[in-house]
Amino acid sequence: MGRQEVFLILHGTGGNAPGHWQHFLARELRAAGKDVRYPRLPRAGVPLLKNWMPALGRELAGIDPDSRLTVVAHSRSCILWMHHAAQHAQGPPSVVAERVLLVAPPFHAQEPEGPRLFFPAPLSPEGTANVARRTSIVASDDDEFASFEEAERYAGGLAIPIFKLPSSGHISPAYGYGDWPWVLSWCLSNADLPPEPRYVS
Repeated sequence: MGRQEVFLILHGTGGNAPGHWQHFLARELRAAGKDVRYPRLPRAGVPLLKNWMPALGRELAGIDPDSRLTVVAHSRSCILWMHHAAQHAQGPPSVVAERVLLVAPPFHAQEPEGPRLFFPAPLSPEGTANVARRTSIVASDDDEFASFEEAERYAGGLAIPIFKLPSSGHISPAYGYGDWPWVLSWCLSNADLPPEPRYVS
């Protein structure tokens, strides 16, 4: 019998409206009998790193280290994961993910910067390699929160691959991503990267 599969889904600022593709993903994975962790992070509408980092730590502490963990992060939680990775630049944590998908990481933060806040995002290739066996970025070429070139700077700094999802904005319901069949197939190991858009002609 193989190792238990666990899926950790991390939302962006404000949490997610019911029509978000992460809700679709959590629902469909649970329907497939999977162990899904989809926490609402503290003060989601006014996120602070000092609140979100311990919350992420608690979620990871509740996962069996022998599990096959897949992490799917959207928007600000991609930056949260980068901070988690940077904390482990000197060695792996107790729980190492098999796969991490960072979807639409924001780049230009129109907010104060500082050690208790999210930006600037730390770029630790060593930490990224320690916290997950495979990490990839999926970004659009017309995201209002990051140009594709800015997302490429993340990928280069983390030494991970990046894949373009053309004309998909912030990869959210406003851009047609109320559900996203490809990400479900990817989680179930029935599809690989590069990603497919919400509607495939």
